[in-house]
Amino acid sequence: MLGFLKDRQLYVELRPQCPKCKKEFMLDLKKFLPGKAHSCYACGTVAHFDASLAERVQKQVHDLEVTIREVYESFSSRKGE
Repeated sequence: MLGFLKDRQLYVELRPQCPKCKKEFMLDLKKFLPGKAHSCYACGTVAHFDASLAERVQKQVHDLEVTIREVYESFSSRKGE
């Protein structure tokens, strides 16, 4: 898993394997949304995202972004100390 800040937003990329051909693909967690799916670039298999899991992931990503912004703001508010 790769995670870093991009324009003050969290970017987390996973590299899961296709359930059929086992090739890795890149999945940005921001695109891991309820009701969505991903097509394997190698074999075309469509993997549908579990809605409840996707909802939990999106909430956690949002909560982490809020906390990271608070950390940034805490440092910027201490300028000149």
